[in-house]
Amino acid sequence: MLIVERQKKLLDILRERHSAPLESLAAELGVSSSTVRRDVEALQSQGVVDATRGGVIFRGRTSGLTGLDERMNQQVDAKRLIGKAAAAMVEPGMTVYFDGGSTVRYMVEQISARPLQVVTNSLTVAAGFANDDRVELLLLGGTLYPRSGVLVGPITTQALAEIHADLMVFSVAGIFEGDIYNSNLAMAEVEKLAIKQAARRVLLADSSKFGRKSLARVCPLEDLDLIISDTAIGEPWRSTLTDKLLLA
Repeated sequence: MLIVERQKKLLDILRERHSAPLESLAAELGVSSSTVRRDVEALQSQGVVDATRGGVIFRGRTSGLTGLDERMNQQVDAKRLIGKAAAAMVEPGMTVYFDGGSTVRYMVEQISARPLQVVTNSLTVAAGFANDDRVELLLLGGTLYPRSGVLVGPITTQALAEIHADLMVFSVAGIFEGDIYNSNLAMAEVEKLAIKQAARRVLLADSSKFGRKSLARVCPLEDLDLIISDTAIGEPWRSTLTDKLLLA
């Protein structure tokens, strides 16, 4: 079961019962208590649940998953294929920077290369590696942006300025003409710096992101080494991007 599917089932249980012990949730989902605890931490960062001693409480939202997890339920097949193609690029011994995008999460679930050094500003990405003793995990500090579960601001950028990554993998809100955009200024500032600090920069973007413009410009397309997308991308973009484009 994928992380997003498990977390959705966990929320369905809590929506019905309002609260539950971690141990009973683990048994019902068929996973370990530590796995449920990580799921709860991820959902708590999005304001959906509250963790208690030995249990969890649903916060009362009735519309289901929000923020990042809502985006995880969009373009699922395309994002999973893009994530698989990106995961194949990761080699043992690499230092990889991950942002908190939904397609990046599908990539993280499919990475088999170990050992790794992982740098991230995403609580959910960090939770995916937290109990793996073959991964050296560096979670950047900062101010939490709850909608995406990422850390942003001057603390984040100060830490990131001292770090080099072999590979940076990220996703954005839109690609318009010759530039890429994100929906939040603070997130865009972190991404701009991460691009400078990485030897190779790879954007994961399903076809729905092309032709869309958002609030904050991140960088020109020419700053990227590779864009991984799905086969539904239109012909004009295929011709424009040529050697920068990999279709999953």
